[in-house]
Amino acid sequence: MLDAILNALPRKLTSLEVKLHGVSGYTGRGEIAFTAWKSGAKEMEIELRGVAGRCAEVFIDDVFSINVDLDNGRIDHTFTTRKGDNIPDLTEGARVDVRQNGEIILEGVLVPN
Repeated sequence: MLDAILNALPRKLTSLEVKLHGVSGYTGRGEIAFTAWKSGAKEMEIELRGVAGRCAEVFIDDVFSINVDLDNGRIDHTFTTRKGDNIPDLTEGARVDVRQNGEIILEGVLVPN
């Protein structure tokens, strides 16, 4: 009985995170957490601070992933396939860049969490 209940609960298949740091004189910072669930759903939690401008783009291994709108240089938002957001499959070691106007302003590498 307990096994049936545990198997019915959402279970993570993959859980990765990246701590982003500024490059080329940019001073912002942030974190992105990625979770893939047994059900096939995916989530990407994005938290950025100290980023100039109104929007930024997230790239994974040089491939565009998602646009984010900033409010006073910040965002704290969870994107999820359950709400129709398009989230790529991510793997350990993938490089994550946050860009504005084609310039990399924050970067980091995904690691297990």
